[in-house]
Amino acid sequence: MIHMKMTKRASLRMCALVALLLLLAPVSWAQSLVRGTVTDQNGLPLAGATIVVKGTTTGTTTDANGQFTLSLPTGGETLVFAFIGYERVEMPVRNQKTIRIAMREQSEGINEVVVVGYGTQKRGSITGAVSAIGGEELLKRPAGNITNMLGGVVSGVISLQQSGQPGADGSSIIVRGSSAKYIVDGIERSISEIDPNEIASISVLKDASSASVYGLDANTVVIVTTKRGATAPSRITFTGAYGVSTNTLMLNMLDAPGYAYWYNKAREMDGDAPVFSQAHVEMMTNGDPSDGWHNTNWYEETFGIGTNTNLNVNATGGTDKIKYFVSLGNYSQDGNVRGFDYNRLNLRSNIDAIIANHLTLTFDVSGRIESRHRPGYSASPGDWNNIPQQAIRAHPYVPAEIDGVPVSTRTASSYVNPLAASDLTGYNRNKTNILQTNLALNYDAPFLKGLSFKFLTAFDASYQTSKGFSTPYYTWVATAPTAPTGDISYVKTYDARGTTTSLVEGLGHYTHLTTNSSVKYVNKFGLHNLDLLGLVETIQRDGNLFGAYGYGFDIPQLDELSFAKLKEKNDVSGSSYQQRTAGFLGRLNYDFDNKYLAEFSFRYDGSYVFGGMVKGKRWSPFPAGSLGWRISNEEWFKQAIPNVDNLKLRGSIGLTGTTEIPAYYYLNTLSFLTGPAVVIGGVAQSGLLTSRPANINLTWAKALQYNAGVDATLWGGLLGFEFDVFYKYIYDMLSSVDATYPDSYGGYVYGYANNNKQDHKGFEVMVSHRHKIGDFSYRVGLNGTYTKRRWLRYGDSANTPDWLKLTGKEVGSQVGFIDLGLFKDQEDIDNSPLIEGKAVRPGDIKYLDRNGDGKISYEQDRGYIGLSAYPKFIGGFTFDANWKGFDLAFIWQGALGRDVALTGVYSGGIMDNTSMTKPFYHGGNAPAYLVENSWREDHTDAEFPRLALVSASSNNAFSSTYWYRNGDYLRLKTAQVGYTLPQSLLKGIGVYGLRIYADGQNLLTFSKLNKYNIDPEQPGVSNGYYPQQRVFSLGIKLTF
Repeated sequence: MIHMKMTKRASLRMCALVALLLLLAPVSWAQSLVRGTVTDQNGLPLAGATIVVKGTTTGTTTDANGQFTLSLPTGGETLVFAFIGYERVEMPVRNQKTIRIAMREQSEGINEVVVVGYGTQKRGSITGAVSAIGGEELLKRPAGNITNMLGGVVSGVISLQQSGQPGADGSSIIVRGSSAKYIVDGIERSISEIDPNEIASISVLKDASSASVYGLDANTVVIVTTKRGATAPSRITFTGAYGVSTNTLMLNMLDAPGYAYWYNKAREMDGDAPVFSQAHVEMMTNGDPSDGWHNTNWYEETFGIGTNTNLNVNATGGTDKIKYFVSLGNYSQDGNVRGFDYNRLNLRSNIDAIIANHLTLTFDVSGRIESRHRPGYSASPGDWNNIPQQAIRAHPYVPAEIDGVPVSTRTASSYVNPLAASDLTGYNRNKTNILQTNLALNYDAPFLKGLSFKFLTAFDASYQTSKGFSTPYYTWVATAPTAPTGDISYVKTYDARGTTTSLVEGLGHYTHLTTNSSVKYVNKFGLHNLDLLGLVETIQRDGNLFGAYGYGFDIPQLDELSFAKLKEKNDVSGSSYQQRTAGFLGRLNYDFDNKYLAEFSFRYDGSYVFGGMVKGKRWSPFPAGSLGWRISNEEWFKQAIPNVDNLKLRGSIGLTGTTEIPAYYYLNTLSFLTGPAVVIGGVAQSGLLTSRPANINLTWAKALQYNAGVDATLWGGLLGFEFDVFYKYIYDMLSSVDATYPDSYGGYVYGYANNNKQDHKGFEVMVSHRHKIGDFSYRVGLNGTYTKRRWLRYGDSANTPDWLKLTGKEVGSQVGFIDLGLFKDQEDIDNSPLIEGKAVRPGDIKYLDRNGDGKISYEQDRGYIGLSAYPKFIGGFTFDANWKGFDLAFIWQGALGRDVALTGVYSGGIMDNTSMTKPFYHGGNAPAYLVENSWREDHTDAEFPRLALVSASSNNAFSSTYWYRNGDYLRLKTAQVGYTLPQSLLKGIGVYGLRIYADGQNLLTFSKLNKYNIDPEQPGVSNGYYPQQRVFSLGIKLTF
């Protein structure tokens, strides 16, 4: 219908133009006619590009084929070509009758428009530290989750993708050492599940002068702006891609003969007789599982090949009165572990309309439906018996099943079969429906040029349901022989979870209501440019959570709570919350002659997290300011160094604040007594006691941030350079204070207090180069970020040794002993300090006695010894090229200055081995590299401690420098190659554009961790997790 209306309007305009030409025929001798075509750098026509005769209002737009016809008035000597996202071009006509223009995308030019806090600015006018990337550039970095697209591309951003599980494979992101606040189309929202095809740009605000305008929790800000319509003919674009995925690294676990050999060898090292004979090994390898023996690679059987599908169709266009962008997308992942899948449906409609004189309406609606499925057992590293853990621990000498019944092998805590865990343990289904709306009215005051008023309200709602059904199953549990003359035996029983079916269901619902009222004044007075903003913002969040449990289902197919039989075990739970915040903002932007730039802002926020009993605790001011000097616009500089297009110095200072803690700790916290408080009339009554006293002085944690930078563009954009140095002083940090007080306090202390300090300092650098040589155009980018984070004060107990205090240490430092290698022999043991009660043998780890008391103690000799798992330096190398329709893009991402612990500290502070450090850990299988490189009498220069089945003690299990490995890496993160068919081949079939492409993710990795089969982006202690995925895809993009 819209297309029909536009066609009618175009026809009417054409009739009017013909009539006008007839009326003006007598003076047509004074005009000349020029025709032409406007394309992009690849030769694709640009529909809707505007062509205006310079200095007049005479102009036209290109048609669907990028073609135009324009009558030039007398004196019309220069044409100005413009198109959204492309650099403006001025072309002298000089009696030419036909003109062909190839427009270049705006990316790093000084006139590029960049989204900043509550508005936009030209890049040349920005005085803060802001990085931006366009949506089309993002699509060259294939990933279903946006958080995986920023690392190595945007300076200042550190990202680690710590899992490959479908629906949980996003990266954790920190910007200049701090977590970021995410803004989508002006409203705080999650960004991870947005369809990349909907994104127009992403901006990262990295210093206080740019980020503090967002107030609460805005140390740094990531702004996502979605696409909008334009005054242009309607365009429909379809993008589809299909890919396959595998683990980036596959663990090389012992096969059955290898297990038998090394298990016997470990027993020999322990002084015990072997249990596997050559006859056993022959049965393992004869290919006949009927004898109870086999050679099963559980890890390869568990991790196979997954698939990814990414589909999107969108339409955009508009007239002078109304513009639109609508998009429908579907992204699905079928994991390479059976039972794990994810499906996401995205819908977006962005409408801009002029509804009255000076009044513009913006109405955006987006919806998302997410479905996550997994088996009854999870893939989370911290969960008991998770499936990747079972794949590591399962013994290889048994068949996967006997007579259709799965076979399990014993470990220290359970018996395991990862395939049965995927197929027979039930399910966990999580479904989330999200609705997000924006409604904005903008009024341009006719009585004062540059004055406008805007009201924005946003309503978001989410409904989440979860259902987990646990189904027991029968399994054959194998028991290995205890002597070479013995044989394997089996017993049939239920799996490790027992015999009872169970069902848990949950429901979560939240609503967010945001209002944003602002007044803006923008005007120019001679050489003075002024931009004033005043804003009031309120945010209201409400939510409810509900859970119910049922046990005992006679018919597994009737998996509903009403069919639960064990009523005495059924249970329900629930909770709700309310959150309120408000803020006020004033901002001034000023520049003189586009040379001297200034920005000053003042944000004043209040949060429900803090009490209002003490003045200045609930509400806090956040001022910021920045200055810039575009030296390149000085006349003396232009004459002295004409090849510099832009050179700008800038500096900023500002204050930001975060809350960081749950609400209501400014009140006394009450807890129910474990027993009756009082008996009245023979009936026990419950009671409450104050478990935590109120801290009425709680207030915002604050960060005072300094930034200095320089931007430069040379030789017409051939070379770009940005460099920033920054310092962030974070004080009044909110943290638990339990460790600060001695035990004599009895734990009756504040829950939280403002008592810690950090500082973050570092630098960022970005160098870019772009050029076109004939039909070949390319762009190269190199960026790097160095960040050092340090505790200036931490709530250490007074009697803690200096080396065990966090004060002065790197943020994220890892704790443990300092190793002195391995004990060489018994004499070495006899002359060395030992951990009391921990027996050792030659080949076990030897530790440093840090306090010199002649013994190794947990309390006095541990310290913060390892670097953070997050790198100090992260960088990226990007490359894009186009040649006669062919295009190539790739990203290398690298990190330096980080440690990865093979073993270390688990949640709760427990230190223990892992499957990566102790052979046959927890009674399971072992990686081949571990046993092959363990200490033995004939291999004393080994990398790993003594090969043993039964350790003399837990001496080797402690976190120490022995187990830290260099976590530096270089990775080919993404690559894409494509071909766009020439427009001339498509005219006959009604297609505007056609591109085919192939791409990949996590394609190649260089790291010292590779030999341990550990992905360098997995920074934590692990006994098995869902590995990152290497993805290969083929795709097509069609535009009509």
